[in-house]
Formats: sequence, structure tokens, C-alpha cells
Amino acid sequence: MLLTKRKSFNPSRVVKLHRRPHRHQSLDNHPDHISPTRATDQPMDLTKLDLTSFNGSDFKTSGLCSNLTQSHVSYGKILNHKKKQKKRKKSCSYCCPCTPLCVILSMIATLLLAIVITTILIGVLIKTKLSTSTSSEKSTTTTTTPITCNSSCLNQTWISSSGLLAKWTFNGTYLDDMNSYTAIPVNSPTFITNGYVNQALSLTTANNQYLYTSYIPLIHASFTIELWLYPTAFPNPIHHSILGLCTYPGNDQCLHLTIQKIGVINTLYMSFFGDNCMTYNSVPLNEWTHAAFVFDNSTRSMLIYQNGYLIGNATSVLSLQGTMNNVTIGYIPGIVAAYGNNSFEGYIDQLTIFNRAKPACEILDDASLTTYYNFDSSPIFDDSGSNSLPSTSQLTSFVLSGHSSKAITFNNPNTYLQIDDLTELGTTNKSFSISLWIRPYSLAGTLVFVSSTAAGIGWCMSFIGFASNGSIVAQMIASTVQSVYGPAVSTSSIWHHIVETWSSTNGLRLYVDNVLVASSISATTYLASSMSNYVMLANRPNNTCDYGAIGLQGAFIGDIDDFKIYSRELTIDDVCALYKS
Repeated sequence: MLLTKRKSFNPSRVVKLHRRPHRHQSLDNHPDHISPTRATDQPMDLTKLDLTSFNGSDFKTSGLCSNLTQSHVSYGKILNHKKKQKKRKKSCSYCCPCTPLCVILSMIATLLLAIVITTILIGVLIKTKLSTSTSSEKSTTTTTTPITCNSSCLNQTWISSSGLLAKWTFNGTYLDDMNSYTAIPVNSPTFITNGYVNQALSLTTANNQYLYTSYIPLIHASFTIELWLYPTAFPNPIHHSILGLCTYPGNDQCLHLTIQKIGVINTLYMSFFGDNCMTYNSVPLNEWTHAAFVFDNSTRSMLIYQNGYLIGNATSVLSLQGTMNNVTIGYIPGIVAAYGNNSFEGYIDQLTIFNRAKPACEILDDASLTTYYNFDSSPIFDDSGSNSLPSTSQLTSFVLSGHSSKAITFNNPNTYLQIDDLTELGTTNKSFSISLWIRPYSLAGTLVFVSSTAAGIGWCMSFIGFASNGSIVAQMIASTVQSVYGPAVSTSSIWHHIVETWSSTNGLRLYVDNVLVASSISATTYLASSMSNYVMLANRPNNTCDYGAIGLQGAFIGDIDDFKIYSRELTIDDVCALYKS
């Protein structure tokens, strides 16, 4: 009964199900995936079964029904498994493990993944580098922040030739450089060859020698009168006259600039007669002294400077009055009645008259800037300082890419530039400073050579140059050569600022690029030539001189710009101002 109610078992259906159209024709072809053993747990060939020969009890008794029931369950599982296998085969049709296609695709995927990872890493590295570069740029910006220097006369500017009325250089002539006020000599004054710059006017009291010229507009006006003095004696009881414009000795009617004797000292003196300005700094004998007399008509201020520094000031009730008389040099006839003989004894050089009141810093520059070559006037070498020192050169040329505008270049072992008439540098124990910008092609040679003769013999030595190891060296001579060492600068296109200073107070100092890199406080004396010196740039003419740590270094190969010599010790703020300029 059970058998008649149950649907007849059709073995062909099983075969049909197990033989779906596919590239694999039977389950026997896939024993690893699906097999009758896995479905019934016993080997079974359903196509050979004759179910009609069994009755129900036999069916149950034999356990076949149970096996068939289990086979039905297993058959359902087989169908589900087949569906999953079909999906798996479908996916595997693209790439089955260990097949050549899959291996190739895997390699391509691995390569693409490596490219992606590499790209990401490069991006991270670039970002890091950019960040580092930004930090570096920020650091560079910090280090190149505009330098702030404290107060210095060297960071101020003015037009030095503005308001120049007259200038007498006294180089064997009484002519005014402005061709306006030729001086007339009285009682045959002469010239000396070793003046402050080249020649100078020589006057003697005994012969009452002096000069005069036509009226110069000083009445009711501001003015500045500057000159170099070298008194050889003070023979007069009160005054030794420098310059005068005197109508008569009445209130504000008589300008007289003199060296006045006060007790045992002789000092610079300025007076309109009645209104006057006195000082108490002694003017030395047999030594060049810079004197400046300033009157500011807007404030009625009377100012006196000695060697660039203010030593006296006063206020006048009125400006200079009087009539348009002659101006006299070395003697003032109008004050003879009041003071007696007042002739000057000694030498006068570089006398200038301006129609304006010069500021203090300009006067300091006039007094202490011995020479200044900026090399901007190619092909002519001109001293841009107030002394206009002459020079000679050999095989030199100019480059346009100087530190400031143009520069001089030395590219031959025989090239040099020699500057004449540096009087201050030849004065024993006189403070000095040497400043220049260099762009070396090699770290060798002499930068600044000083001698008492044009041939480079006599008193001579190298002041600035390179040691054998390429270090910058600055030196001077006391009883022996005193040297200090700086760093070895780069030989790239970068300009470097070099400054050497000396004073009896601070000794020898060397600055490189605005940094004090070396000093010798024990170098407290400077044994100079006591003559007007010659300064040679970029070479030395012989090897018989004191060479010190610079050694037998010959020519400097490279560029030089903005060469300056001062007759004073530059301060740290001065050096900063030069470096910043």
C-alpha cells in the first residue's frame, strides 16, 4: 500500500538530473565534487533497480526504503550543491586557481597593486619633501630677514657736493676747483709735497704769508668750512688765523676762525666778534687735524668739530653781519688791532666752503673716510670720498654684477690697483679700518697690501689676504706682525664682506659678513711708516716685506667692490651698516 501511494520512482529522472548538459557529462567525471557515495553513503546504481519485485514489507525490511528516503534527502542536497557548484564554476570560468590565465591575471593584479602602493608612497614622500622644503624655506626666510642695525652714521645718506661754493686742494696751485674763487698769494707762500693729499699750502708767521680771494656769500647765511691743519708752531700770543671775513671788530661784524691759545693749550675757535664758540680740546703740533666750523642760520647755532667729532657749540644772537669784503686765508687783518699778529704757522690742505650747515655724520665722514672706491665709474677709477685720492692700475677690468652696481675684477697674476696718498694710514698709533667686498675665484693671494713707496719697498706689509689653508687673515705691525684668522669663505658667486679694524683700545679685529670672527686685544700699538702710504689691491709687488700669516701669497683672483679705508675704528654698528648697505 505504501508503494502504490508513493509516486513511482523513475530512475531515468535521476540519470537525467545527474546528466545535465554541461561541458562535464556526468558526475563520474567529478568524483572530487559530487558522487553517489557521498549521496547515499553506499555504492548504488539506480538504473538497475527493479522496484516492482518488492512488496512493501520487503521494501521496509530490506531497508531500501530507508535508503531511498535518505537518497531523496541526499538528492536534494545534491541539487543544492550542484547549484552552488555551478556558480562556483561560473566564477572559476574566469580564473580558476593554478590555471595559466589565473596566474597571469594574478601577476597583473600584483603589479597593479605594487604600482598603486608605490604611487601612494611617492605621494607621501613628495608631501614630506614639500613640507621639509617649506620648513627649509621658512628657515631661510628667517635667516635672511632684513638686518636691523643700531644707530650709525654709515646708514645715513647725503649729497656731499650739494652747496659747494669753493674748494682749494693746493696741489701746487691757488686755483679753486669750482673756478670761482682763485686765491691771491701775499708774501710768497709755498707748497709742500707731502700734504694731507698730495701737496699742501705752506705758511710762515715770520713772513706774514697768507692768501685772499673775493667775497664769498657768508653774510646772513648758513655755511660749513672744513680743512686739514698741520700747525708747526704757535708763535702768536692769542690767535693763529685760519680764515676770516671781517669788516671791522664789532658785534657780529667779523667772522674769524682761528686756533686760540688758552693758557697752555691751543684750541679751535669760532667768532663773529661778540658771539663766539670756544673749545677746550688741544690741537697738536706736527700732526694733521681735521677742523670743521658750522653755522646754521635757521637756529643761530655755532658748531665746531675736531677730527669729525663735535667739541664745541654756542648760539649767536644774530647771523654774520658786515659788508662784502675779501675772504682771507692764514691771516685776518681786521683783528690785528684787537689781538695783534695772528698769522698761521704750518700747512693747510683741502679747504672747502659750503653754503649749508652740514650734519654731524657728514662731517665725520669727511674727516674719517680716507678713500672710497665704488668702481661704478668704469673705465675710470675715481675716489668717491672727499679726498679724491689718485690711483694707478694694470690689466684690470670691470664686471657689471658687482655687489652694488659694478665691480673691479682681477683675473690675471699681474693685475692690481694702487691708491696713493693715504696719510692717515701712515700715522703711528692712528686708528684705522679697512672695508671691502670680495667674490673670490680661489682662496689665495693678497687682498690689501700697504707700503711707503709706489714700488712696494721700504715700510711694507700685507694687511688682508688668505692663509695657506684658505682662511681670511687680517694683520698689522707693532714690534712684530700681529695676525688674526677668520674662516675660509666660499668661492661661489656669493659676495663676502671683510672688515679689519685697529685701535689702541680694542686692538686688532676681523669681521666677516657682519660677524666678529677674530680679535687680538694685545695688539695695542701700531708702528706705522710715518709717511704717506700706498695701498695696492689684489697683489703685492715683491716678497721682501713683512708677510706674516698671509705668507708669500701673490695675486688675488676674483672681484672686489666698495673698497673703503677709514682713519678711525669702525664700531659694530658701523660694520653692520656697511654690510647692510
